[in-house]
Amino acid sequence: MQTVITHNGSFHPDDVFAVATLQLHLGKEQIQVVRTRDEATIANGDWVVDVGGVYDVESQRFDHHQNGAPVRENNIPYAAFGLLWKHLGETVAGSKDVADSIEERICQPVDAGDNGINLYTTNEYDVSPYELYNVIGTFKPVWGSEMTDDEGFLQAVDFARELLLRTIAHAEAGVKMRELIQSVYEAATDKAILEYDESVNRNSFIEYGDVNVVVHPSETSEGIRWKAVAIPKEFGTFENKVTFPEEWAGLRDAELATVSGIQDAMFCHKNCFLFVAKNKEGALAAARQAN
Repeated sequence: MQTVITHNGSFHPDDVFAVATLQLHLGKEQIQVVRTRDEATIANGDWVVDVGGVYDVESQRFDHHQNGAPVRENNIPYAAFGLLWKHLGETVAGSKDVADSIEERICQPVDAGDNGINLYTTNEYDVSPYELYNVIGTFKPVWGSEMTDDEGFLQAVDFARELLLRTIAHAEAGVKMRELIQSVYEAATDKAILEYDESVNRNSFIEYGDVNVVVHPSETSEGIRWKAVAIPKEFGTFENKVTFPEEWAGLRDAELATVSGIQDAMFCHKNCFLFVAKNKEGALAAARQAN
């Protein structure tokens, strides 16, 4: 049994995800979590995160509040979670590619927030994203309840551990999907329309400038259906490289089949980036009409 020390009192994603990472690394049942600021207790801990004023990998100390704490090349300072993931991430995630994905998607936003760095500005809608800080905050004791900070912290760690596991699983699948995407892309003669026999994510094709539409199967409760999907022009935009004809927008089944001339047509999204057919041939026919 190893002792993991972190600070007591209120908690944030940084310390929560750091402890969740250690549970994945060592095994939940193999560690005892102690929340304290007592210096003698901290000195005797096997692992110390987000408290203690020391960053030293050999002695398994991972704090970031002291002067001279590390900063990333993009100027986002490390917090305890990021420091711990820097050294354990590849082991926990199973590969460098997956560990790097977690670093980008979870570690950096968590570390930025913990260091007081805002990663966004609101647009004309003046609505802020609901962030991990908000999610983790819901685990804190409700005012007037009998729950303690320690109880809320451990519940938050359970959530964070499960989120890491799920994100790792999706990242692993993403690596495999990118390998499939690349192999089909390289083998294709006409790269404007690519065909896949497995479901793929359209955002994965944004970096391929010559790919406009992807055709792939989709499993539904009624069986396999085929999608033709337009590729966005860039990440974070709803503008696509091509669109299906405007007169198809929002139509379904017989009405869509009549207008499009594709007999097995089932649905066209009202924004004309997605077309669904019963068979591959129908989806391919729609892809060829996108412009």
